[in-house]
Amino acid sequence: MLTLFLYLYLLSPYFNLGGMLLHGGMIAIVLFLGMHPLLAARSLQQMPLLLTFIALCFFCLYNLVVIIFYMEAFSTSFQNYVIQVGVYIMIGFVLAFYLIQKALDMDQALTLCFKLIVFVVFVNSAIILLEYQFPAFRALVESILYLPENSNINYLTREYRLRGIASGGAANLSLFHGTILVLLQALYIKRKISFIYFLVASITIFTSLLFIGRTGIVVGFIGIVLFHILNLMLSKEKVSMRRVLIYASVTAIVVVAPPMLALLYPDSVLSYSISFLYQGVEGLEQEGTTTSLIDMFAMSDQWAKLFFGVGAHTGGFDLVRRVDAGYMRMFTALGIPLTIAFYLFVAYLARYVLMITHYKSFWIVFMIIMFIAEIKEPFIFKGYSARMMWMIIGMGLCYTFSSPFYADQREREPAY
Repeated sequence: MLTLFLYLYLLSPYFNLGGMLLHGGMIAIVLFLGMHPLLAARSLQQMPLLLTFIALCFFCLYNLVVIIFYMEAFSTSFQNYVIQVGVYIMIGFVLAFYLIQKALDMDQALTLCFKLIVFVVFVNSAIILLEYQFPAFRALVESILYLPENSNINYLTREYRLRGIASGGAANLSLFHGTILVLLQALYIKRKISFIYFLVASITIFTSLLFIGRTGIVVGFIGIVLFHILNLMLSKEKVSMRRVLIYASVTAIVVVAPPMLALLYPDSVLSYSISFLYQGVEGLEQEGTTTSLIDMFAMSDQWAKLFFGVGAHTGGFDLVRRVDAGYMRMFTALGIPLTIAFYLFVAYLARYVLMITHYKSFWIVFMIIMFIAEIKEPFIFKGYSARMMWMIIGMGLCYTFSSPFYADQREREPAY
């Protein structure tokens, strides 16, 4: 049941069953809270959760004041995102209470959730690979999923850019799958999964990224390098057979992947997904994402708009242009000072997880990835990785302030 909940909650597929639209994520949240009403009520009585809600409400109210002041483009998109964040944090709080009842401390709870999340992504990756190989299977999967009329990707006819059983594909799903590649490293280093499972899951998830988007491949590569650098710095055990195996596996995948994938998939897929990585700076320039991101950061020449924002969570200070960059959207919604305050608030909440978990290397790298990814889109607010991040933050708050395990959970095993 927990696996099914995490699949529906994290990937939030929209099901179209006989013309009836069902939101998998909403169903999962309602059923989970409905099955544990006393834990939900108990969570709402916890001061840390209430104070977090009050802080989120402050940002919402400020944004509403700015919107009313300008009266040019009334929108509640910012409030909708913040409300979702509040729900995600509460889900983490309730989940933590549920696992505390099962006598699990923070790291045991995280290990369970991380292993199930890896399994969820592993399954979704396998579905994506099957969709590419068998068009009839893709047609069956897409027949039960909802595709918005304004979607810029037709997952049924597009050669790549698949989504599996998820609400959408592209950069959002790619970021999530790429992040899980880093999580696999952490689970294996901490002896929570076998080498065979680590290898099979890593190859499957990496290959699925060819058909989702390039973001995850870049994130996975950078994240794995950062993770192992940090992990070596924090770990007392510098040399072990597990480290040798994992370093050899990652190196082999990087070296062997292009020729092996060239035998399995057409050039159109590889040139889109990974070829630019092997061309160095020239490949990155030809890929074009960096140039597009630079163009998004068009700041206003009016200090009042920069300082107070313009209310609209669109990224365009002129209230006409709409950009994807997450930081720009926050600048226009809150202004630069409060945007900095919001991200400091996120880092402050994330600190509570870092203080009591032994997955320190992964958590630090994960948060670095999230803040880097925010340059491209508002990933801290929305999407698969955001749902996982805020849920874990909720668990961290619960285990820090409302758990009987807090006093001894720091010393259970080495912190790396």
